[in-house]
Amino acid sequence: MAVAKWAAPSARSSNLAGTALNSIANGSETAAISYDNGTNLNLYATVTIKLGSLTPTTGGSITLRVYSGDGTDVPDIGGGAFDTYTAALTTTASAKVATLPLVRLYPMSNMRLTVVNNAGVSTAASGNELYVRPYNEDVT
Repeated sequence: MAVAKWAAPSARSSNLAGTALNSIANGSETAAISYDNGTNLNLYATVTIKLGSLTPTTGGSITLRVYSGDGTDVPDIGGGAFDTYTAALTTTASAKVATLPLVRLYPMSNMRLTVVNNAGVSTAASGNELYVRPYNEDVT
């Protein structure tokens, strides 16, 4: 009988955000951050979002949205279908790290990631990062 286990995760990506997470107003969604899963075909990822120093209001959070194209076309950001993953933020004045451990990936080269800021304040003007560490299951 085959047993399914987690396979060893792949290496963490470089910072994919560039400046996309800088100075995002409360309630706003970032520009699209591209992610290519068309060759490796990973099933899942841990996504880490690092925010520069800010002081969120009570109940503040960020939401990762994962948009998948069909290999040719990409859905409109802010519309179309997407998966969402929300992380609460602490109200202390400091840099924040949110780790989303089980993000579903799609087997397409034209995936897009965005972050919606619901922190109650704008994100910092710098020091913001987004990393993807993909992984799979191993059936032996």
